Amino acid sequence: MWKLLTVLNIILLNFVISEDVGETCTSNQSMEGVCMEVSKCEAAIVAITNKRFHEFNRCGFSGFEEVVCCPRTTTKFGGDDARITTERIADRECQKIKDSSIPPLDLHILGGETASLGEFPHMVALGYDRGNGYEFDCGGSVLSHTYVLSAAHCVDTLDRIQPSIIRGGVVEIGGKEFNPDTDARIAEIILNPRYSRKEKYHDLALLRLETPLQFSSNLNAVCLETSQEDPKIPLTITGWGKTSNTRDTRSSLLLKTNVTTVGRSKCNESYTNWRKLPSGISPEQMCAGDPEGIRDTCQGDSGGPLQSSGPDGISRLVGVTSFGRGCGSSVPGVYTRVSRYLDWIESLVWPNAQ
Repeated sequence: MWKLLTVLNIILLNFVISEDVGETCTSNQSMEGVCMEVSKCEAAIVAITNKRFHEFNRCGFSGFEEVVCCPRTTTKFGGDDARITTERIADRECQKIKDSSIPPLDLHILGGETASLGEFPHMVALGYDRGNGYEFDCGGSVLSHTYVLSAAHCVDTLDRIQPSIIRGGVVEIGGKEFNPDTDARIAEIILNPRYSRKEKYHDLALLRLETPLQFSSNLNAVCLETSQEDPKIPLTITGWGKTSNTRDTRSSLLLKTNVTTVGRSKCNESYTNWRKLPSGISPEQMCAGDPEGIRDTCQGDSGGPLQSSGPDGISRLVGVTSFGRGCGSSVPGVYTRVSRYLDWIESLVWPNAQ
């Protein structure tokens, strides 16, 4: 009988402890964390995926799900005025990008649709070999010398042909043959562990390159946006995608245009009852578009960047192009919100960063 009572007490205790979800805690790195379900802690998911276990301190249980002390990236200690802040790895890497950036030699084209060389040095195209030279069907963003970020659906393709090269440092896409001056071979493709083809969520993939990229004024990494708030400033989309709603016409030149953020509730109105969006637009996604229905991403732009440009002139990767309803309509496009996946990205791209 006492064993049964003990088990009941443990279960009751676990449910009581579950009320701590959202409260601060001390992580196993002696840093401030927050108690959350293990399925919502990106760092724990990455650890479980890579090691099949995690080492995070346990806060308790929420129902039958473990609640762990998920490490915060930014910690604050002391009184109202005394604060010590720990930067994200992504923020530190961004500073390195700023310090090493080489301004392009030519001026940017103002007010035009064609990007100029070096304006978006992180922008690359993904090349697919279907037996007749490389076809460039998706985009991506350079994160480091050896990693590119793109969309999961760009590598989990219906024809099962994955991209095998990336092409960067160019505005004109060029020919179908491998060019050692602009191309790098892909060594490994890593899907986000929460991605499923059945749904439109967690649409991210990392591409590890065989050889490190040589950065220049035309080819460089992009900073990652670390804020989870919707940007209030105009955002820029870039790509070599389709330029017509009625014809399969793709641009040989890198195109750019501005869009504005659309709130989740407003965006959800355009995506109701979608089978692949059972929970609607999630917090891990964001929407952006053109109220006039003219400027938009289209087929071939998938995986490419949704970026902001701050006062320092440095681009920040806010989102990755995921999907939309047609092209060039008033319905906003949907992008994967990069700031929600920083733990996963940092653990793979900069695993030895302290």
